Amino acid sequence: MNAISQATLLVAARPLLAQPATNASAPNALQPLPEMPELFSLQKEQWTLADRPFIERDAISGGPDLLEALDNIAYIANTLNGDPKSPQFGWQSSKIYRSAHNGASPTNTRVMEPVSMLVWAYTLSKHWNPYYRHPTLRLRLEAGINYWLSLQSKAGGFPEDGGAGTQSLPPTSFSLEFLVEMSQQLDKDGTVDAGLRNRLRAAVEKATEWAATDMGVRDHGYHFSNQYCGSLYAMWRLWEITSNPKWKQYFDARLDEWLANAQPSLFWMEDDGVETFGYSHVTEWELDRLLFLSKDPRILESFRKYFEWCGLNTVPENDGVTFLMDNVGHARTSANKASGEVGFYNHITTLLPNSQAFAYTYLMTDAEREAKVAAWFENPIPPSAARPGKPKAYHIFNGYPMYFEPHGFWTISAEQQQHAFQNLPTVGQPRFTRYFAPVRGNDHYLFARRPGVYATLHWGRPNGKQAKEIGLVWLPGFGTLLRSFNNNIDYGYCTRVGNSSTYKKSITDFKTPREFATAKADGSVTARDLEFTTTFTDIGVQKSFRIKDHYFEVEVQTKTVAVEQIPLYFDSTDTLTLDGNSLILNTVSQMVAGKALRVKRICGGETAQAVIKFDSPMKANLSKAYDIANGAIYLLSVDVTAQDALQYRVKLA
Repeated sequence: MNAISQATLLVAARPLLAQPATNASAPNALQPLPEMPELFSLQKEQWTLADRPFIERDAISGGPDLLEALDNIAYIANTLNGDPKSPQFGWQSSKIYRSAHNGASPTNTRVMEPVSMLVWAYTLSKHWNPYYRHPTLRLRLEAGINYWLSLQSKAGGFPEDGGAGTQSLPPTSFSLEFLVEMSQQLDKDGTVDAGLRNRLRAAVEKATEWAATDMGVRDHGYHFSNQYCGSLYAMWRLWEITSNPKWKQYFDARLDEWLANAQPSLFWMEDDGVETFGYSHVTEWELDRLLFLSKDPRILESFRKYFEWCGLNTVPENDGVTFLMDNVGHARTSANKASGEVGFYNHITTLLPNSQAFAYTYLMTDAEREAKVAAWFENPIPPSAARPGKPKAYHIFNGYPMYFEPHGFWTISAEQQQHAFQNLPTVGQPRFTRYFAPVRGNDHYLFARRPGVYATLHWGRPNGKQAKEIGLVWLPGFGTLLRSFNNNIDYGYCTRVGNSSTYKKSITDFKTPREFATAKADGSVTARDLEFTTTFTDIGVQKSFRIKDHYFEVEVQTKTVAVEQIPLYFDSTDTLTLDGNSLILNTVSQMVAGKALRVKRICGGETAQAVIKFDSPMKANLSKAYDIANGAIYLLSVDVTAQDALQYRVKLA
C-alpha cells in the first residue's frame, strides 16, 4: 500500500460527491456510485477502540471481511437497475452474498442481504465509511426499496419465482429478518424520504402479520423449520421497536406452536423429516440472534435439545476436533460441508456447555483474543485484490453479511472445547439406546452405543433425499470406520442386484422391541442386544443387522448374484492389511480378496486397530468415492452369491 499523509487520509474518508454519468441508458437514469478512494491505505491512527465491535471478528478470524464489505458497496449499488423506464428499475443483480445462487430471478425477494448492506453503509456514521449519507447511494437505495415494495402481494407475503404479487413463506421470512432492521436503521437516520420509510415499515408489518396469522403459512413453517425463524425474529423486533403488545402476543403464541411442531423431539423438522445440519446452521444462526436479543428460555431449551441431537449424529474422531456426520436420515440436502461453528458468532457456547464440543474453530484464551485485537489495531487487515464484487464480506460460516449488527464474536478456549468433547454421549457413555419416530410420516432413527461399538440405523419410508439402513459405525478409541450417504447411491451403503438395489427403499417390516414403544422424549429406551431383519421382496434380498456389546454385524442373503456395497472411512494415515498382507490404497479401483480387513489408526499418540471380519473368504472391488475429514470414503464392493449368505462384523481388533 502506498503511504499517504494523515491529511490525505482524512480527506479520503469523507463522503464523495457523485460524478456525472457518462453511459446512462435514459436521461433520468441513476448515476453510478463511485468506487472507494484510497480508503484501504488508512493507517492505524484512523481506528479507535470505538471501532472494536466492527473489527473484532476480522481480528479473530484473520479475514478482511469488514473492509471488503465496504469495498463491495459500490459494486452492489451499481448492479441495481438504474433505468427508470425499465420494469425492473431498482432490482439488484450483484450475485454476491446469497444472490450468487438465489438472485437470478428479478422477483426473488429472499435475497435481501446485498440491499441490507447498502442500508448499513448509508446509515453508518463512521469516519472510515465514505458512503455515510452519500446522495447517489441514497437514490439507488430508494430505487431498490421501491422495487421491493412493488412485489408485495395484497395479503402481505412476497414472491420468489412466481412473479410480482405472488407469495410464499421462505422469501417472506428470509427477507423480513433483514427488512425489519433496514427499516429501523433508516428511521433512526431520518434522511431517506419519510413517505418511503413509512411504506417500508407498513410493508414489514403487513408481511409479519401475514406470517403470524395465516394458518397455511404457519403450518408450512412448522414443518420446514428454518423457514419460519425469520418471521419470529420480525415479530420480536417489531415489539421492541413499536411497543405494540400484539407483536409480543404473536411472538409468544407462534414460538410455542413452532417448538411443539418443528421440534417434536430433539431435532428440528424439514419436510416432515430430520432437518439436515446444513439447514440447521441457518436455524442456529437465526435462533441464536433471537436468543441474544430476547433471552427467551424456550429458545435456550430448543438449543439444548438440538445439541443433544448433534451429539448422537455427529461422531468425533480421536483428535477431538474432527467430526463425521450421519446424514442418511436427512430430508433435503446431501452434501454437508465442514464448518465448526454453532450459531450466531458462537454466542450459544456461552450458555450451553453441550454446544462447545462443536465450536472447534478459533479456539483461544481471553488473553490470546485480546492479543489478536491489539495486533489488528497495529496492522489493519486489507481486503484481497479480487474484483469485481468480492464475496468474502460475510459471516465466516454462512453466506450472510453481518455488519448491520456488530454484537461481537464469542470464543472459547481449547480446554473448554475438549472438556465438552469428553462429555459427548458417544465418548462419555459406554451404553445407551436412543430411538425416535416422529409423529408425521414413517421415519425411524436408532442410535445404539455399546462398550465396543456405536451404530446408527434408519428405517421406514424415505422422505425427500433420505436413505435408510446403516448410517454409520463408530468404534470407541478408534473412530469412524463405516459411513453411508443420503441421496447418492455411489457413496452410500446398500446391496445392489443388477440395476436395482436396496438403496432408498422402504423398510417397514423391522420388528422393534416392545420397549421402543415407551421411548422417552429424548429417545431413551432400555435395550441390550438388538437385531433387525428386513426383506426386499422385489429384488430377492433379506438383510439382518445386529448390534452386540462388542461388534456390529450384517448378514445378507440373496436369490441371485449381488454386490454388498460398504462405504468405509480411512484416515489418510491409516495402515491397512488384508489377511496379514499389506494393502495400499490408491485412487483407482483394485480387486481384493480375503477374510479380515484390519485398519491401524494413530489416535492422539496411541495406536488403535479395527477389523471388518467376514465369515468366509470374500472377493471385492475397493475404490475411492470422495474425500472427507482427514481422509476419504472408499467403497468395498463385495460379491454375494445365492448359494452362500454374506456375513461380516465390524469391531475393534
